[in-house]
Amino acid sequence: MNERLENLVGAFANSIADAVLAAAQDEAGIPGPSAAALALIHHEPGIAIQTLRAGLGLTHAGTVRLIDRLEAASLVERSVSELDKRAVALALTAKGETVAAAILAKRHAVISQSLEILTMRERRVLEQIVEKLLQATVKDVAHAYAVCRLCDEEACEDCPIEAGLEQSANSNL
Repeated sequence: MNERLENLVGAFANSIADAVLAAAQDEAGIPGPSAAALALIHHEPGIAIQTLRAGLGLTHAGTVRLIDRLEAASLVERSVSELDKRAVALALTAKGETVAAAILAKRHAVISQSLEILTMRERRVLEQIVEKLLQATVKDVAHAYAVCRLCDEEACEDCPIEAGLEQSANSNL
């Protein structure tokens, strides 16, 4: 084991995560996991409260209270799910789409700034390494939502999380 490498990766992960969360929460304007909720709803319009709950790591009641706050701020709207009439589907309002886009742009800027020091070759190598790590670490669909809660789906062609889920499903056959 290389304890130094593990420590460096942990410190870098914390540094990036803290900066991304702070920037995203500033854009959301509502404290807590609101930025992640907006990004997830943007990523999957019509998402069910239960799926959002899993991605945010909140209780059902906590998720409902968060959605209440987002709805009161005119960022989210609820409707009856087309898939299950007993479930609630969540979608962003026009204002919510604008805020979600700003959150994702801020996230991109923070991460981009932290990678500026790397050459293009180093970035390609890092991309391959991170892709491999992400693909290997995803545990299940709920974990995938949690990992991708602030992802920009449009920037992630051939998503390693989806590939990891497929690989896991195929190995369980």
